[in-house]
Amino acid sequence: MNERIIRKIHGLVFPALLIILWQGVSYFGWVNPYLLPSPGDIIGAFTELLFTGEIFTHIKSSLFRLGVGMAITIVLAVPLGLFIGLFSRAQKFITPTLAFLQQIPTIAWIPVFILWLGIGEAMKIALMVYAAFFPVFINTLFGIQSVDQKLKEVAQAFSLGYQARITHVYLPSAAPHFFVGIRLGFSNCWRALVAAEIIASSKGLGYLLMEGRNLAQAELIFVSIFIIGSLGALIDYGIKYLEQRVLPWHKA
Repeated sequence: MNERIIRKIHGLVFPALLIILWQGVSYFGWVNPYLLPSPGDIIGAFTELLFTGEIFTHIKSSLFRLGVGMAITIVLAVPLGLFIGLFSRAQKFITPTLAFLQQIPTIAWIPVFILWLGIGEAMKIALMVYAAFFPVFINTLFGIQSVDQKLKEVAQAFSLGYQARITHVYLPSAAPHFFVGIRLGFSNCWRALVAAEIIASSKGLGYLLMEGRNLAQAELIFVSIFIIGSLGALIDYGIKYLEQRVLPWHKA
């Protein structure tokens, strides 16, 4: 059997045992079902959402917001990381401000963004961009700064122009760090999105989570949590797979 498949099977053993234990505890009535519904009740709630199609509306809304937020983040963070990495003199002017902003938790900006942008889509996008910006920027910057000096010397020996050095030396060397930043950025962006949807939204997984709380339906809350976790893990896996396809030499 393929070694990768075996590893995945091993990874499913503990969750399976946990669910079995959970179902047993619920079956014997050792916990209040209002506080902790059984796996069967959660599956039932998920099935109902599946058949009505409501779950797809919320997933589509959240994924669309996530895509917009990450697209804006990449457009802002990657060029800035490249610029500061390539022009080290600019670092002393920009990085102190960025270091200050990096220490401010994303949640602290929620009142400010609501004040400036209201409770619509702009607030959610701004919150996601702020949450995802620094992982993408810092890893892009670190990737550029960590280019092997020997590669720079080889490029100089072959008299490569500045544009050719960026294309053939800096970007390939920084690519693994860039993917690390993208994975961290997506993770931060996803969590910030759920928080924003909890605060103010009429669609999305965060809204579904709050709807379960407002309706006192614990099974709906757990359905939302499991979907959020599953989608986040799938997105991370997809980025890892893309990295392996784009950078097979890095895997080796």
